[in-house]
Amino acid sequence: MERALLSILLSSFVTPFSLSALSVALPVLARDLGTPPSEAIALLVVSTLTVAAFVMPFGRLADVLGYVRVFKTGLGIAAAGLVAAALSPHMTLLYTSLAITGIGLAAVFGSNNALLFQIVPPERRATAVGLNSTSVYIGLVAGPVVGGFLAQVSWRLAFLPAVVIAAISYLLIGKTPLSKSPTSSLDVVGSALFAASVIITIIGIDAGAWHIALLGAAGLAATFVLELNRRDPVIEVRLFRNVVFTASVAAAFLNYLSTAALSPSLSLLFQEAYSMPAREAGMLLSIQAVAMATLAPVAGRLSDKTSPSAVAAAGASLLAASLYAFSQAPAPSTAPLLFFLIGVGFALFIVPNTTLVLSSVPPSRRGMASALVAEARVLGQSVSNAVASYYLKNATSVSAGVTALLALLAYLSLITAFLSLARGLSH
Repeated sequence: MERALLSILLSSFVTPFSLSALSVALPVLARDLGTPPSEAIALLVVSTLTVAAFVMPFGRLADVLGYVRVFKTGLGIAAAGLVAAALSPHMTLLYTSLAITGIGLAAVFGSNNALLFQIVPPERRATAVGLNSTSVYIGLVAGPVVGGFLAQVSWRLAFLPAVVIAAISYLLIGKTPLSKSPTSSLDVVGSALFAASVIITIIGIDAGAWHIALLGAAGLAATFVLELNRRDPVIEVRLFRNVVFTASVAAAFLNYLSTAALSPSLSLLFQEAYSMPAREAGMLLSIQAVAMATLAPVAGRLSDKTSPSAVAAAGASLLAASLYAFSQAPAPSTAPLLFFLIGVGFALFIVPNTTLVLSSVPPSRRGMASALVAEARVLGQSVSNAVASYYLKNATSVSAGVTALLALLAYLSLITAFLSLARGLSH
């Protein structure tokens, strides 16, 4: 169990590290490849878009083929994509490489939480989720700091640590016995419709083509209708009849929607408007992740001993208040304290919220629940980055774009807080 758990923890480090390192390296990368910094943020959209499109099908496939098999295959694909990204000579190949990486990570995150629940006894699951979240936040801490320093040499080096960690995770999981739930097949039609709808929606938002985004949203609605009567659906629509499950997934999506664009947008602001070196910007951005990593185990223990809903509601409320304050003063002088408070609120929210999602479904559907947790995260991140890309490309300056974006994120975070409080009262 120890080797498998360590493999899961390491896999959870890869995505936050690579994305946060890339966020800090964006201005350097843009100059090297001849791309405007405000448009380079689209690289983050591609990275999260492919995960968002494929994590649900891979989550279902993990229920069919076994969590270990899908998890291990995803690690191999992700590592190959990261290597290709580091070697990319131009933007087109870099986009392609990051899309391949995203497909691999979709398989990883469509199976890792379910695999964790399979190998950890019930009385330790919330604590294990806390440790897994800590690994994510350590990646978020290391990404901006290490990425900032490496970007001073070459932005290509920012991918190297993620490649090494993915390879180690792959080797550790190698001896874990294969296991799977007694399910029969993958719904190919539903999977294809879902993936296409997500891609169309995010591309529409990024381009500001709202009719395209609405077409994608209509496709997602059609997917839910189609899946309602499928014997082996890629999305178990009936799970959403559970109020706690539905509220938890929705709250997770809104949480990431209101926070994911902070790092890339503020990285651009600090480096472009305030002429801050990449390594200094990275260290400043890492404060939020330090608070997340420190508080995640505490949030896990609190959730094991008291109401997870209450802990999540408190965290979401603190997060909303901190984001609103940040929207009023997005400057380096106010950033350290506000980054810390955002990190505290985020950790207190996400650990019990993830526990509630996975605890509210039957064991045979935890692969799907794991995928839904990942889907809420990456879809929220992808939409957040797409909105940031749209704002920055259409603003008169980086400062104006970031200020308007932070105000929107603050208002979105209020919805998360209200939803968390309502769920706590009903649970």
